[in-house]
Amino acid sequence: MSGVDMTATAATHAERPAFEHGAIVVERDASPSAALALGRDLMLAGSRLRDAVGRRAQREFGITALQAEMLLLLAGRRSMISTELAMACGVNASTVTHAVDAGIERGLMGRERNTADRRLVDIALTPLGKRMADRVRTLVAEVAGDALKGMLPPDLARFAASLSHVGRNLEKS
Repeated sequence: MSGVDMTATAATHAERPAFEHGAIVVERDASPSAALALGRDLMLAGSRLRDAVGRRAQREFGITALQAEMLLLLAGRRSMISTELAMACGVNASTVTHAVDAGIERGLMGRERNTADRRLVDIALTPLGKRMADRVRTLVAEVAGDALKGMLPPDLARFAASLSHVGRNLEKS
């Protein structure tokens, strides 16, 4: 992490406008460089987690990080169309198409005509894909557990709440 301290003391809090999230008070007028450093740290941590999951998924299951992410998304729903998958994964539709094609070749996914709108094609997991999604879920939990090693339960709870808050804010933007 960058080591930038964005917390405010009680005296600073009284002097400047601030907002509070949990036990963390962040100055509204914190320097842009502090916000940039925190944003960069968030992006880097997410990228490193995805890379670690991808390396293990490739080594252990022969699938990419994107395919692992798609398996988890599809496991949580009956099916999705490729544009939904692309948006959820943060990639373009052609990238999803290639990943789905590879998943179909492996017997993990299948395409079927959407019953509500025949112009659309749903992507769904096969029984083998559902079993692989369970294995990926375990892998992600292990990698995340390793990344969070050494954090105390109260810190983990605050961290989880803060990440949820960040996620909700980003959904609004």
